[in-house]
Amino acid sequence: MRPPRDVDTEAWVLTTEEGRGLLAEVAQVAAPGPADLARWRRRAPAEAVAAALRLASCRARGSAKFSRADRMWLEPVGLEQATAEPVARHKARRFAGGLVVDLCAGIGGDSLALAVSSRVLAVDADQGMARRVLWNAEVYEVAGQLAPIRARAESFPLPAGTRVHIDPDRRAGAARRARRVIDYVPGLDFLRSLPLRARGGAIKLGPASDFATHFGSPAFEVELISLGGECKEATAWFGDLTSCRRRATRLPEDVTWTDRDGPPDEQAPPMPISTWMYDPDPALSRSGLLDAFATAHGLRRCAAGVDFLTSPDLLDSPFLTALEVVEVFPLDLKVLKRMVAERRLGPLEIKPKGLDILPETLRNQLRPPGPNPGTLLLVGGRGSARAILARREKP
Repeated sequence: MRPPRDVDTEAWVLTTEEGRGLLAEVAQVAAPGPADLARWRRRAPAEAVAAALRLASCRARGSAKFSRADRMWLEPVGLEQATAEPVARHKARRFAGGLVVDLCAGIGGDSLALAVSSRVLAVDADQGMARRVLWNAEVYEVAGQLAPIRARAESFPLPAGTRVHIDPDRRAGAARRARRVIDYVPGLDFLRSLPLRARGGAIKLGPASDFATHFGSPAFEVELISLGGECKEATAWFGDLTSCRRRATRLPEDVTWTDRDGPPDEQAPPMPISTWMYDPDPALSRSGLLDAFATAHGLRRCAAGVDFLTSPDLLDSPFLTALEVVEVFPLDLKVLKRMVAERRLGPLEIKPKGLDILPETLRNQLRPPGPNPGTLLLVGGRGSARAILARREKP
């Protein structure tokens, strides 16, 4: 938690004429130097300058998540863990109507979206976060639908018949984000008890966490959500908000694929590399639905356990990046160097799967001269590793 006096100083910056003037000036300087700091400290105390710098930096970074970030009250840790606005709005549609308790609300990424069509109790143990979420609710014009409450998630009494959303702390004082659900706060026992205490709801989990181990039972629907090609979260739905067992959703296109949409999810034998290669959206791969999706659309993996698909015909789907195969090479550095030089490739996109290769390391070794752009798919798995020169079907 940030000390209360820091919160009070941030409030002074946001609510007073002198503070707003300082914030506006700080926001105009992308990389403040010693002269800037000295000038600002002549007009305001050092802690106020620090608060203005913090707010301005968070607002600049927050524009990647929030459409109204330039008016929000943000802070670094809360911003980092906040749900991006398009993802929050996607989830909020399932909750529409009634009362929702948003546990571990933070700066309000999910609370704001939920309050568009539901009444929301935004619960957080940090008083500073309660003040921030109310400010941000005013910014998004949903303050009449939202009430901030300072309380610990584990001890907050859920009203009868309510639905619950929770975004557990994935840092809990640690320097690195927790990868295992057992390290979240509140802990696993509390998270798994929620279906017994609420009519329905959602638990926000990290997309790289071991969510399948702990939330793979029929009591949960696990949805992997990507935004702009990046997997943002795994949402464990429960109660009356479930509709399947597994789901992959890609935003902003708002397309979805579930375990009810295709054949049983069994991995078919791979087929040889054909005319077209496909790089699946990470939500589709991470959901465990890739093989069912591939079978339903006449696609196959190009190697066992490798998440590249192939087919002789072009398939247009938001879940797939289509690449036309130009040539297939053995994964040999000398061969690739010669090919890159002869074709004058560059910039060169490198996408490895099933291999422990860093794209940037290989790019430095190949030194693509340009000016002909290309994509190099590196395929591991069983058998000999291969490199596929391909070109994107769409820019």
